[in-house]
Amino acid sequence: KGMFKPFIGIFAWTIIFSVLSVALTLGLGMMLANIVQWEPIKGRGIFQTLLILPYAIPAFISIQVFRGLFNPNFGEINKILEAVFSISPQWFQDPFLAKSMILMVNTWLGYPYMFILCLGLLQSIPKDLYEASAIEGAGPVSNFFKITLPLLIKPLLPLLIASFAFNF
Repeated sequence: KGMFKPFIGIFAWTIIFSVLSVALTLGLGMMLANIVQWEPIKGRGIFQTLLILPYAIPAFISIQVFRGLFNPNFGEINKILEAVFSISPQWFQDPFLAKSMILMVNTWLGYPYMFILCLGLLQSIPKDLYEASAIEGAGPVSNFFKITLPLLIKPLLPLLIASFAFNF
């Protein structure tokens, strides 16, 4: 009974990590895709390129950059946290902070994939649906939950399952 305890803890963290990774990358990617799709934004192509950039940088390099950013002694993240909140987290010693750091880095590495998928799917939604909802008096939040999200989730579901399997 006692010899399975570490296994159960690691297995539970693996499932939590996979679910949170998919949820965070999807949430960030979808939010950024919706923002970039917004008509009044000028220079959307530049923003799209900048948001896809983390996808073009090899993961090894990104991980090394984040390793330096999270360094407790001279990392930029701790310098900012120290200056603003007078705290200096020990990212690599505290298990909760280490797990949080890994989730942040994985979100950074994974959101461009979801961003590209959501951007393509958003462009396939007919504008007539939004025009009809505007006539009915619906706002952007209502449009997102009643039009955008239902039309995105169906084609995204197999990709979310594959992303979960990859993260697992």
